[in-house]
Amino acid sequence: MSVSDFLARLQGKRAAYDTTDEVVQLLDEQYGRVRDARLPVHLQRAAHLEQLLSFQPGLVDARAKTADLALYADALVTAARSNGHEELAERLVDVVESLHGAVAELAAATHATVPVPQVPLAYAA
Repeated sequence: MSVSDFLARLQGKRAAYDTTDEVVQLLDEQYGRVRDARLPVHLQRAAHLEQLLSFQPGLVDARAKTADLALYADALVTAARSNGHEELAERLVDVVESLHGAVAELAAATHATVPVPQVPLAYAA
């Protein structure tokens, strides 16, 4: 790590890498760290979920985080396009669509935690 990278990290910034090999290594290491740190926590918390309604708060939180990420990705599309990075923007559009799809699926899963529909079935269609 160079001195400038070290100083950037002290300021909460990340280095940018010039080669795909470095990016692959960065992303692999990042995923490994997140998995190792967070998966045990998630598994421990999920192990206590038994009742249908107990899933709801976590799903609501996951949907909010995913929605925020989708909006951030949308902003990245705007920034990429305004700076002439059309190929990146198009790649990010796919990400945005996937994230918005995940938001919708998390909403559907959240609705599935309600044990009894509040709307009479005759009016549900």
